[in-house]
Amino acid sequence: MLTDRFLGYINEQKLFAPTDCVLLAVSGGVDSVVMTDLFGAIHQPFAIAHVNFGLRGDESDADAVFVQNIADRYGVPFHLTRFDTATVAAERGISIQMAARELRYNWFTALLREHGYAWVATAHHQNDVFETLLLNLTRGTGLAGLHGILPRSGPVVRPLLFATRNDLAVYAQQTGLVHREDSSNAEDKYARNRIRHQVVPVLTDLNPGLLTDTLPRTVERLRAAEVLVQTELARSWHALVTKQNDAIFIPADALLTLPEPGFRLAEWLRPYGFGPEPVAQMLNALSRQSGQAFLSATHRITHERAGLLLEPLPVAADYELVLTEWPDTPIDVAGQFQLTVSCFDKPDDFRPPADAALACLDADRLTFPIIIRPWRQGDRFRPLGLSGTKLVSDLLNDLKISRSEREQTAVLLSGGDIAWVVGRRIGHRFRVTGETNRVCWLMKAD
Repeated sequence: MLTDRFLGYINEQKLFAPTDCVLLAVSGGVDSVVMTDLFGAIHQPFAIAHVNFGLRGDESDADAVFVQNIADRYGVPFHLTRFDTATVAAERGISIQMAARELRYNWFTALLREHGYAWVATAHHQNDVFETLLLNLTRGTGLAGLHGILPRSGPVVRPLLFATRNDLAVYAQQTGLVHREDSSNAEDKYARNRIRHQVVPVLTDLNPGLLTDTLPRTVERLRAAEVLVQTELARSWHALVTKQNDAIFIPADALLTLPEPGFRLAEWLRPYGFGPEPVAQMLNALSRQSGQAFLSATHRITHERAGLLLEPLPVAADYELVLTEWPDTPIDVAGQFQLTVSCFDKPDDFRPPADAALACLDADRLTFPIIIRPWRQGDRFRPLGLSGTKLVSDLLNDLKISRSEREQTAVLLSGGDIAWVVGRRIGHRFRVTGETNRVCWLMKAD
């Protein structure tokens, strides 16, 4: 029975303890409804969380009511939130799917902290693993992308990966479980849906045992191969490099005698923020005169006579200034610089100045608390005039900002979004437009 397989998979993968209270992400579809029933069948403590993404009008609202009724039926805590996902995606310049994923998992993480749940469980299954593998192949991927979705990553567990979509549908039919149908799943405007509807049926027709036999064995081999590769990468890294205080030296001659030196170097340096292109440039530099330097957001690599020297960049002052209102006097930002703020009704003939030290923002789009802090690796925003988002590190590279200036660069955030990379570029959403009523004028002074 599916219940026995479910419990066996949980124990085999050591996903959670019998006393752990698990937060279930329940959409109301057949997969999450079956997962909820299986948790009840094995008497595992759980709560239910549902996200209304506001994308399907009354249908989304009906899903939320349906899932709340499920929670009431099982007598478990229920958590509900709603997001204007389309607006968030447009403002951040990302896809609706990416926005929904970020909003969803950020909220789940907050619920874990607030209520003390041990894990978040999602209802991903074998079909999802295969679809993800194919999707990653179309984008280009490594071993991690080929083995697809893991049973556990961080606080998220996926206890249905042993089952196919059909297994879950059969269980729902046999047990009389009622579920909701998401009408968007029938549309082919999303890449995953096109793969599900147009590609997977052709492949399963060629190999009827693809999802139940071939794929699980292949995924397991790929996961094993990744373990072997990562083990060899760690072994050869520790055997090759020498440490000099906070710096690491990679000898060129020893590196180039190893099989696949480019692959090794790329994998070794990825955690330090170096992508494939700079790594390829480093390899080419080894055959030329020394002295060339390569920078990531956190590290510098210098081509020395005998190899590559990896060093962390000096850490800028760490601070976080929280403003609940605009003060009347200049703001001292951790001794780094000062900000003068002036808010006023926008004149009819107002034109924002073209001075990088000034930021003219739509005052009504700014929400308190305002946070000012140093920029961090991974910070992303939509710069003025761009249709998509950009990493702050890429912006600073494009502007050819020196290392010392990068270390002093701050960001001003409103509602969690970057409104201004201070002294560099404002966020597109916060720009002054013809619809702006009030202007917030910020001036930086060192």
